[in-house]
Amino acid sequence: MTNAAFDDLRPVATEAQVGPPPVPPPGPIAQSVAIGFRAVYIATLLMCLVWLASNVRQIPPDSQAVVLRFGSIVRTQEAGLLLGWPRPIEQVYLLPGVDRLLSQTVAALPTVATGAAQPTPEEASTNADTYLTGDGGVVLLDATLIYRITDPQSYILAERHVAPALNRVFHATAVKVTARRGLNDFLVARPNAEGADAGQSASPMSAALRDELIKGVSARLQTMSAAGSPLGIEVDRIDLTARLPPVAKVAFDSVLTATQAADQNVATARTQAERRRQGAERERDRLLSSAQATATEHITTARVDTASIRALENELRAVENEGTSQTRDSLLQRVYRDRVAGIIGRIGTMSLVDPQSGARFVMPGRQ
Repeated sequence: MTNAAFDDLRPVATEAQVGPPPVPPPGPIAQSVAIGFRAVYIATLLMCLVWLASNVRQIPPDSQAVVLRFGSIVRTQEAGLLLGWPRPIEQVYLLPGVDRLLSQTVAALPTVATGAAQPTPEEASTNADTYLTGDGGVVLLDATLIYRITDPQSYILAERHVAPALNRVFHATAVKVTARRGLNDFLVARPNAEGADAGQSASPMSAALRDELIKGVSARLQTMSAAGSPLGIEVDRIDLTARLPPVAKVAFDSVLTATQAADQNVATARTQAERRRQGAERERDRLLSSAQATATEHITTARVDTASIRALENELRAVENEGTSQTRDSLLQRVYRDRVAGIIGRIGTMSLVDPQSGARFVMPGRQ
């Protein structure tokens, strides 16, 4: 290339270098900071998405949910997909479903320090409480309430008060029920039962007692709901265990043992009486059969013995009907001769006495 060509290119290069210098490429530190900020942005975005979807959940089939928005209940939802605003906008509380049963053991009332007898360690270790029956007896009741949540909104508001309220409701109902019943209604064995009640099972009475307790507890819960303090629950059943205090149990067991022994003796006596009755009936049947057989035999013998007489009577009737000259005396004479011939043939000697003579008796002697 010639010098003229270089000269033509030189001004052009000079003009291209006019202006600010180009920006130098970022260094490794700047690139690291930029990458870190991008990661923070992405993580923040993911956290926002997770936060937005934090209250999107699946409600199990045996549960139900209560949704609170800024502390106020807005809705309830059964099993299924729940779409809700994230916390703290909305809060979701999971509760057992309507078909799911919950249980609560009724706690015993606190013992007041008085001059009365204090509970034994055995009584204090359980939740059984003492109740006074209508006949002046004392019974220990250990109860477990089985209930279900029917109104989740009311339950979530009164959740902390449900257990104490159930305890007080049951105690109030139990005091009223036990005051109307006797001690035997709470016990499995009934030592003073007599007659038809002796063989009566205690299961129907226990079922009636449980039904009465359930009705009383349900009525008190409805009264609370009507007064504006609903618990949102419904008592399904009550598992009840009744027993005597340890001091009275010894005496009761003694009475029960004596009663069972008496019942056993009565049963034994009834068995023996039944055996004797059956033996007497068999003896009566035997005697009756023997008497009937003897009577039949006597009747047959009498008929055989009177057969000739009946034949003679029939012959006499026939003679009278025919109108012949034979009379009753002639027939008797003929029978006499027939019978006397046989009798005389059996004897060895015979003495004849004239009835017109003065002899009144004949003494046998040698010829």
